[in-house]
Amino acid sequence: MSVRANIDILRLLFPVELGGEHNADLALDAKHLDTAQASADTLLAEVFPDTTERLLASWERVLGLTPGADDPLQFRREKVMRKIRERGGLSIPYFMTLAQTLGYVVEIVEPLPFMAGWGAAGDELFDATIIYQWGLEIYNQPIYEFRAGESVAGEMLTWWDSRTYLEDLFRELKPAHTFVYFSYIE
Repeated sequence: MSVRANIDILRLLFPVELGGEHNADLALDAKHLDTAQASADTLLAEVFPDTTERLLASWERVLGLTPGADDPLQFRREKVMRKIRERGGLSIPYFMTLAQTLGYVVEIVEPLPFMAGWGAAGDELFDATIIYQWGLEIYNQPIYEFRAGESVAGEMLTWWDSRTYLEDLFRELKPAHTFVYFSYIE
């Protein structure tokens, strides 16, 4: 609504036509109503993490996320949405699906102990720590491109996560008694 429409609506609330200072007061009240409506419209967009801009830092704080200095808006929103949708799990399929939803192509490898037919002379027969290790072979890294409506002025046109968000996430979610190592395959 416009200020003019709000003035007309406010006038209808009075039983008699008043003039003078009353019209100036109505105009001021109508302006405040427009400001309140604009704030409500903005708040409606800011309430949801996938459309927020101003409240994004609050979402990140509540979810325990720390954004990088040059992280684009798209990436920050995706991190918030992923954190909200996290369900958790300890299985290989869970971690594979998690990496795929982040846009990575990965393979999880588990080191094998010595086995006849697989091992060679001189290999260690048993390493007790091997059962607590697993690796993640990463074949790609998602690239974020500047998009109108999803990016903001000042962001780079092309960006990728050099801080390896995937590594941080896997270290946070992995079973506490295990060690995960990362290999980048070209």
